[in-house]
Amino acid sequence: MPHPYVSPLFGDLTGFLPTFLQSRTRGLFLSNAVRLHHLLRRKDLPTELHIFEAMPHGGFMGGTPEDLELAEETSRFVTAHWLDRTPTRGCSTG
Repeated sequence: MPHPYVSPLFGDLTGFLPTFLQSRTRGLFLSNAVRLHHLLRRKDLPTELHIFEAMPHGGFMGGTPEDLELAEETSRFVTAHWLDRTPTRGCSTG
């Protein structure tokens, strides 16, 4: 169903915030993650796509190299794009 409430692929990406996408090689939504990444890049919006080989849903649930890499990449992205940001529309600091 092509509706923006179902997926941002079908919505207006104007002003979309920095986006970290993570999927797995055998993931059901891998194609959608790749498509969204391309759309965000075409709009010149900050985005990263990380794909992990055979990672199960939710990771490997521990200290595997893949889990540690994902945690490091997520932390780096959040530090670079989200810390010390001024609240934007729809966000409150209440």
